[in-house]
Amino acid sequence: PSQSPDLNPIENVWAELKRCVRARRPTNLTQLHQLCQEEWAKIHPTYCGKLVEGYLKRLTQVKQFKGNAT
Repeated sequence: PSQSPDLNPIENVWAELKRCVRARRPTNLTQLHQLCQEEWAKIHPTYCGKLVEGYLKRLTQVKQFKGNAT
């Protein structure tokens, strides 16, 4: 499927951001906003590059599983 999270690298980035922010346990909206910005800045471009490089593998898996979750 064209909008499958398995194929969209940004879904992995959002999950990583969520994991990192959650680990820091923000206690209010202001702190949540600040921590999101800090953790976003820490995501290294090579991490994003590796997600994009893995696209063909994910595409092959989705095709193999006929569009179901991999």
